[in-house]
Amino acid sequence: MKTIKLIVVIIILFTNCKGQDKKNIEMETKYNTKTPKNLYYLNIELFMTYEIYINDIKIANNIQSGPVSGLRYLNEYILNSGKQTIKLVDRDINPPGKSNLPDNIFEKFGLEVYSTDENEENIQIVKKLDFPNIPTPRPYYYENTWEFDAVVPYNVDGWKKGKDLSKLDEEELEEKVVAKFKHLRNLINNGNVDEFMTENAKGYEEFVITNYYQKKWSEFDENIRELIDDQKGFMLPLENYKIKIHGNGKLVTLERVDRSYLGESALIALDEGENTLYTNYISLYMPEGSHELKPIRLVVDYTIADFSKK
Repeated sequence: MKTIKLIVVIIILFTNCKGQDKKNIEMETKYNTKTPKNLYYLNIELFMTYEIYINDIKIANNIQSGPVSGLRYLNEYILNSGKQTIKLVDRDINPPGKSNLPDNIFEKFGLEVYSTDENEENIQIVKKLDFPNIPTPRPYYYENTWEFDAVVPYNVDGWKKGKDLSKLDEEELEEKVVAKFKHLRNLINNGNVDEFMTENAKGYEEFVITNYYQKKWSEFDENIRELIDDQKGFMLPLENYKIKIHGNGKLVTLERVDRSYLGESALIALDEGENTLYTNYISLYMPEGSHELKPIRLVVDYTIADFSKK
């Protein structure tokens, strides 16, 4: 069964209830036993259209004008202990005069970083992000970056050994990115789940490591397989996109630029029968010594479909 999100953005890899009865297989991982297995997440209370980034990687996107609340887990974007950055871009994308903005929009904002242990117990606040006490800027636009310290028992490669994609030829890079996205879209649309899992194997492995998910590997594997299979035959055309370099130059993706799906992944599936919209936000990197782009992070979300966007 599916837990359909309404306002709160849910990361499927944590909350989906599929595959709960399958026996789990433990993956062996070496951790620093002197360091606690901390989990970090961001509590969100925001207003208007926003994007949230951790370490220059987008983890949340909203194009609605009203208030939004929810949680985002951060560990798969924390590659090792040390300083981490959070950036918020909040803006009004409606025509002038069409938004009913409060006099002090920042009174409605709240962003807090929390930590828990691996069992999601012993919750502690790590940092409460501060906002200015000023009247709402008009036209409305707000951007800020904060830092917090993370302590984790792992050190994963992620995109550390990737090339700086901002230094490559723009046309050549875009050609490679589009070709890769077409390939991934076809895998999903044709139901080639095994090949899709192989393409994303490194990112999945690091997800398991960073979230201490070893004992639930089979559950994770079954969940993501079924979510990809659910999108078979429902992928929208690869269109209305722009190339986006992020991750401090090490990652690249394609995002939609049309108002209906602004800032979402270019990999979208729409299942009218189930009234469900799927988004597959995939970040690619290019390992040093290679000319091939490879997936390194993937978040699959689903929500109730809005058919006015068709």
